[in-house]
Amino acid sequence: MTRLITIYFSHYCEKARWALERARVDFVEEPHVPGISGIASKVARGNRSVPVLIDGATVLKESADIVRWADASLYPEGDTDVAALCETFDRKLGPATRRVAYGRVLQLPSEQLGVVFGFGLPRWEAHLGRTLAFALAALIRRSLHVTPEGVERSRGAIDEVFATVAERLKDGRRYLCGDAFTAADLTFAALAAPVVAPDFYARFFPSEVMALIKDDITGPYRDSVAFAHARRMYELHR
Repeated sequence: MTRLITIYFSHYCEKARWALERARVDFVEEPHVPGISGIASKVARGNRSVPVLIDGATVLKESADIVRWADASLYPEGDTDVAALCETFDRKLGPATRRVAYGRVLQLPSEQLGVVFGFGLPRWEAHLGRTLAFALAALIRRSLHVTPEGVERSRGAIDEVFATVAERLKDGRRYLCGDAFTAADLTFAALAAPVVAPDFYARFFPSEVMALIKDDITGPYRDSVAFAHARRMYELHR
């Protein structure tokens, strides 16, 4: 059985999950509390980050590799733009949207934060997430540089990527690399999800937290071409 080790609400894990489900790969997801996920990753021969996919002797440690493994047709032969855009989104957009979202979510009281960390997990690990919420928040702030200055820089990075996406779409094309859905569209939409808050992605958060994200985070992006593209990719392909 193919296994996917995740943090339930991680947008990189959502990217891998989307590709696997779209390709109808039969897999079992194993979600974990942040921190415990690193232990599970190492046990599975990963590198402490998630997602990690295990399929027999095959171990894939990067979301991009999982997308390609699930469906190579998402990378059309000879189209170098797709891989280049995916790399940009992975390197620049993903960390930025994560930091902006954490910048707001980590302001929640420990009790509410514990619900976020335990959401969608087995009972014992959900209890652990609730119990360790304060310590986990401190660990995330430190390891991901979730500071007011860091959040502001990340908003600038999101603006730059969203401008790049808008520039590509201004000729009327339906997708980032032409007339077909590719890994570039999937990667962009998944990694933009923390600031776009599409309905499908909302299922990985408690409803009151997703409402907060929609109220406090999505506002600056709602009128952008890139926001609309990410939402449309979810509506059409997720």
